[in-house]
Amino acid sequence: MPFRRMLAPLLLLAATLACGGGGSTSWGGASTGTLTVRFGTDSFPGYDQAVVSLEKLEGTTNGTSWTTLGTVRATYDLMNLQNGNSVKILPATSVPAGAYSQFRITWAMINYSDQSRQAAYVVLPGVTTGLLMSMPTTTVIPASVNVSSGGSATAQIMLSGQQAIQQRAGTPTYTFQATGQAYDLSQVASIAGKLTDGTTPLVGAEVYAETVDGLQVATIQRRAFTDATGSYLLECLPAGASTAYFVVSQPASTLSAYAAEASSPISVAAATTATANLAFSGAQQSGALTLTINPPSLPTVATWGELRQNLAAGPGLLENLIVRSQSAVTSASQDQVYFTGLAPSFYGVTAQRSTAGAVPVTKAYGSQVQVSSGAIASANLSYP
Repeated sequence: MPFRRMLAPLLLLAATLACGGGGSTSWGGASTGTLTVRFGTDSFPGYDQAVVSLEKLEGTTNGTSWTTLGTVRATYDLMNLQNGNSVKILPATSVPAGAYSQFRITWAMINYSDQSRQAAYVVLPGVTTGLLMSMPTTTVIPASVNVSSGGSATAQIMLSGQQAIQQRAGTPTYTFQATGQAYDLSQVASIAGKLTDGTTPLVGAEVYAETVDGLQVATIQRRAFTDATGSYLLECLPAGASTAYFVVSQPASTLSAYAAEASSPISVAAATTATANLAFSGAQQSGALTLTINPPSLPTVATWGELRQNLAAGPGLLENLIVRSQSAVTSASQDQVYFTGLAPSFYGVTAQRSTAGAVPVTKAYGSQVQVSSGAIASANLSYP
């Protein structure tokens, strides 16, 4: 069965991938350590390609003074940088020692892979022409990475799939939201596994790692698409004995979908890789749901919708978890989120809005919405 998307292994790399700034740079007698930085992203549905170009990387230990760590000058397809396929944008480089609280990416104005193409663009499924995507000049990424004097550290910048690309009215139509977090890889864990129907791998299914807070509200922490073998890797999950992650997925093809499944809670106390395999059966004719949100988003606001269900997450454990998360399409009069490939069932509906990467404001629809086979359900939400 062909599933929603199958990630191509192609990665657009610049011939000048090796970052300047590596080696034994002098920092005026200040103590130094060695820093390596990788660049990756969560999954986000709706695109075959999302191409961006990076110019340079800076860091700060005090939030005001920025140090150029390296010149990147490379072009990447973000759709190929999830599921464990991050790339190194800063090789092992001598940098001032300290606790880095932020990294700053400067986005390039040229395509380092193919200078005849735009520096940033998206390609929609079934289309070969790239569509221009507007980019910020720079993006500041929160970090918690300590480079000790004479020591070494490896950080990974992960862009958020909840706030990746917003489709808007006007020109250009697509806006890169560019929010994320940088992690010290010695302090984070991963969860790996495989999605199957019997012995058949489920390809291109989106998988979430979620946490549930004390109010029983689920939040997606990481997301990825399964590869050609049905395998996934959810990386850069902060480790801690008191933190439990649930792995959730609802695989779907063009015409059919499986009921969502969830793993038992997974505790990762150290920087290790846990395993969670999910088995599915009984795909059904799918339905759809359209969520309308008023008023439309402002240019600095990211809006996305989520569908939630009560899922069995181990013996005697029922958790209300997110089974679908997708960015809104913004028109002149409203935002809409189009959820397709839904298994027939009842869904809780919520909307999220985040201004410039801040904590999102959540709105919930007042009742469960029923999605039927071959039908399109609807829900409406309003922000003040």
